[in-house]
Amino acid sequence: MNKDKLFKAIPNMLTFSNGLLGVVAIMILAWSELSSKVLIASALVAVGAVVDFLDGYLARKLSASSDFGKQLDSFADLLTFGIAPMFILHYMADGLGMVFILPISVIYLIAGVYRLARYNINDFSNHFMGLPITVAGVILAGFCALFYLLGVYVGGTVFAVCAVVLCLVLSGLMVSRIRVRRC
Repeated sequence: MNKDKLFKAIPNMLTFSNGLLGVVAIMILAWSELSSKVLIASALVAVGAVVDFLDGYLARKLSASSDFGKQLDSFADLLTFGIAPMFILHYMADGLGMVFILPISVIYLIAGVYRLARYNINDFSNHFMGLPITVAGVILAGFCALFYLLGVYVGGTVFAVCAVVLCLVLSGLMVSRIRVRRC
């Protein structure tokens, strides 16, 4: 592989890393015995956002943008900013998961998938249409980390109500037609 091809592969390698961060966050929540796994999983989502920014930035700077990279980025984003934050939310909700959080999770994930699909079939070179799932996922993971740090999470009605409202707002913003300028 020549040097030019290697440099152009960097954005896709970063995209794979982003998706891997989401998978590791999920695995930590599902199987780890760590006491601070909510904080670790939330931090992995935040790191994923940095990696997601870098992959897009480098793809543009290295002229390495491609349809494959766009599709790959959406799959990685769904893992790290859609599914991983839902796992964090369900872990935090504990017993409230089935009644309140499960239906909201489905709405959030559908909104995220819709937003990613709309992004993939349109040209949004100068702006995003609707709130990017990256931002929504970081907000949701940060919300869970904050409640975890405050100690108000297991079976907490305040947490459940705030989570439901936040997920509905984030879902609405993701599918909205609001234009968000690119950085």
